[in-house]
Amino acid sequence: MYIMKDYLELLSSVGKLKKFQKNSILFYEGEEAKKFFILLKGKIRIYKSTASDKEITLHYFNPPNFIAEMPAFKKLNYPANAIFEEDGEILEIDFINFQNLCSENKEFNFLLISSLFDKIKILEKKLSQNALDLRTRLLKYLLENEKNLDTISQKQIAIDLNVRAQSLSRVLKELKISELIDTKKGRIEILNKDMIMKELW
Repeated sequence: MYIMKDYLELLSSVGKLKKFQKNSILFYEGEEAKKFFILLKGKIRIYKSTASDKEITLHYFNPPNFIAEMPAFKKLNYPANAIFEEDGEILEIDFINFQNLCSENKEFNFLLISSLFDKIKILEKKLSQNALDLRTRLLKYLLENEKNLDTISQKQIAIDLNVRAQSLSRVLKELKISELIDTKKGRIEILNKDMIMKELW
């Protein structure tokens, strides 16, 4: 949400600046959402934990971005956990103070609505991805992250796609046999982008 850059100074007047180290938890699933946050620096991963302690990654957020404004707006509990994937900085905002700011500046209402629509789009994308088979999900992931594949480990891809490492390895082997990709030192390289796009579309 790049529009937020124009309002950060005003939002700072009703928020509290906080810094976090990598692997710090911003909030846990089930906690009362009295506050929401604006991510200023770093990266946050939103995830849920299963009964067997498996982590299911829902989304990553980069700055600047609203975090947890929907449960705060609806006066709900946080629906998932939030962890810093790297050192970061957030602006912590009490929702009541934000409501007062909205009453004084109507443009903030549109800012909030825009952010809520973004979250709905994220949810729709996640639901549509989960309906796809692993091969298709992986190919889409590789294209979407093509520029950063040399920095993404196979372990990270398994986490992002919420699959077991064994399942990912099996599909990677199939793609290598088809000469669509290659793997070097745990990193994936796309060999035939045209064929991948043809398979997907």
